[in-house]
Amino acid sequence: MSYIIIPSKQISENEKRKLTQFPAWSFDSYLKGIWIDSVDKFVNDQAPFRLQSVAFASTLNYYKGFHFPEKEKIVSVKKPNKLQPKNNSANDTTSAVRRYLDDFTETAASSNFLIINGSVFTLNSGVPSMSKYFADMLNKYARELKNETRVFSCVPPLSSAFIPVKKYEFYNKKNQETLLAIRAGLSDGSIFCDVLGELNKHTDKKLFFSTDHHWTAYGAYYAYIAFCKQAGFEPVPLESMTKKTKYNFLGTLYELTRDKSVEKNPDTLDYFIPKVETYAVTYKEGDLSYPYKTDVFCERCYGGYSYSTFLCGDLALIKIKTNVKNGKKAMVIKNSMGNAFSVFLISHYEELYIIDYRYSEHNLLNLIRDNQINDLIFAPSLYAANAYGTIQRMYNLGFNNGLVRQASLKARLEKDSIFKNAQNYKDSLELIDKKLFPDE
Repeated sequence: MSYIIIPSKQISENEKRKLTQFPAWSFDSYLKGIWIDSVDKFVNDQAPFRLQSVAFASTLNYYKGFHFPEKEKIVSVKKPNKLQPKNNSANDTTSAVRRYLDDFTETAASSNFLIINGSVFTLNSGVPSMSKYFADMLNKYARELKNETRVFSCVPPLSSAFIPVKKYEFYNKKNQETLLAIRAGLSDGSIFCDVLGELNKHTDKKLFFSTDHHWTAYGAYYAYIAFCKQAGFEPVPLESMTKKTKYNFLGTLYELTRDKSVEKNPDTLDYFIPKVETYAVTYKEGDLSYPYKTDVFCERCYGGYSYSTFLCGDLALIKIKTNVKNGKKAMVIKNSMGNAFSVFLISHYEELYIIDYRYSEHNLLNLIRDNQINDLIFAPSLYAANAYGTIQRMYNLGFNNGLVRQASLKARLEKDSIFKNAQNYKDSLELIDKKLFPDE
């Protein structure tokens, strides 16, 4: 009876996954047993007090036998399944679930995590040899947009750069090597913003969350300062902004590890609102016909969704108009890491276009030229800047008519004969480069 009276839930915030809904009946699915299986999953997912039972089971398992407190440990996690519904409108529940889970699954680019005193850190630090391809992609935009639009690299490090134990300080160096390799590869006027260099000056601040893979507003603010230094802007002091706070944020890294010491160490999310008037709308993938109103800061995002306070989460294209009447316009290419960074830019531009390369099918070059964009800022996570597939997606947004729904290049290369004709490692890199960036 409770399944009828109580409305079914769409997602489990604690587990970061979509919950099974009651299946549509068909004679064929019934005969194949699919319908019955789906009903069983629905009953399991929508059972009354299910979350309390899951939490109790987790606690019971944690305290089996003798349990000694661990200040430092490494845990391995299984990558969660990815959800891929078709649509991506701002007011579509299913697409909101997809954006949320896509953001969650990018955390599992590293399967091993270090837990120290209830804080989780990734044990990945980038691959310097991969930085060449990200730099090459930016250079192609810079050449295409020469004398029209400035092109910036504003890539953040990973949380591993700030593990507060001396024996792990080599991760900071490896993050730095990876990011500086981007700088070394830039040409044709592409501009490098030394985000890690700026963050390293402020390690007294909490730059990344303890329970989530994103950086805090403080980390994003110092990245904004690094950008301002290269863009020629005067950074707006944090003290002149309106500070707000949300509590009890248990993010993606807690959900991946389900560690009790992490659960007892929830994050506090501070955010800072510049004193700028804004009006923001979002658009569907590849479409500019039907704008939906959205917010630069989402006051209703709490709990496990707290990071979505910035830009209300991940949307294909957000356009923000401000009362900064200087005629300047910028475009940010990002995944979720760019959200907390982008909101600081509203102090310097009359219009801001924010594109999530994972969902957008808008043609960047057309958007840039139609709207006379002054600055093109690439601000994805280091994971994305070091991955063949995501680099190609960012490239395709400008040079392949915005069609980015392609299989991962890395997966294709594994089945490709690309290395058969390579005489050495250098030759193989050149072949990969041709695959990434075919001649226009």
